[in-house]
Amino acid sequence: MKNKMFAALTGDLVNSSMLTTGESQMAMRWLREAAMRFAILYPGSIEGGMDTFRHDSWQVLLARPSLCLRLALYLRTAIKLHSDKKTRYDTRISIGLGEVESIAESRISDSRGKAFTISGKNLDAMARNRLVCQAQDEESIGFSLFSRTAVPLLDCLVLDWTPTEAHAVHGAIEGRTQEEIAQLLPPNPRTGRAVTRQAVSDSLERAYWGTVEDVLNFIENESKLWGLQ
Repeated sequence: MKNKMFAALTGDLVNSSMLTTGESQMAMRWLREAAMRFAILYPGSIEGGMDTFRHDSWQVLLARPSLCLRLALYLRTAIKLHSDKKTRYDTRISIGLGEVESIAESRISDSRGKAFTISGKNLDAMARNRLVCQAQDEESIGFSLFSRTAVPLLDCLVLDWTPTEAHAVHGAIEGRTQEEIAQLLPPNPRTGRAVTRQAVSDSLERAYWGTVEDVLNFIENESKLWGLQ
């Protein structure tokens, strides 16, 4: 594993102290299920599975670090789509990129390496941001541009996504058509009518999904530029 880059994602629920025990348990379950789906969508991407600890924290290891932002958005939308006027769900995510000394697939949090150290340390240091990314090679100009521009901008966008927009983006990341996403959405609470394809299209447009997807594709296709391979 020496010289091979990994991405360790460490996170916790936002304002978990304001959630009931049942709400926290559901949110953690949604995150675990999303990680399993992502592993199916992108074979060979996740080592082991998502490890959860305490009542609100989790960790995932990516063997394909170029997918780190796509996974981060997928996990955040997986729980944001369940938000309503009473309860708001979100998760902070700290991405650490670096070498890994050992991988404990039965419990990823028992693994060791720079990727894990960076990820955990930055999560503890996070203030207002909900998405940060740092690599062990901080002198890389390409990665510095990536972490200081694309990452905070994506964080700002995701922060403002409504549950409907999060649901639409979540489905889009899964590769679903707008018609398929519409079928998965609950009926409009005011009219009782089924959600239309046009409504999904409007949600994706409000979420700037076209631009976000272009950014994700560029980062993944040009991963050498950012030191993500």
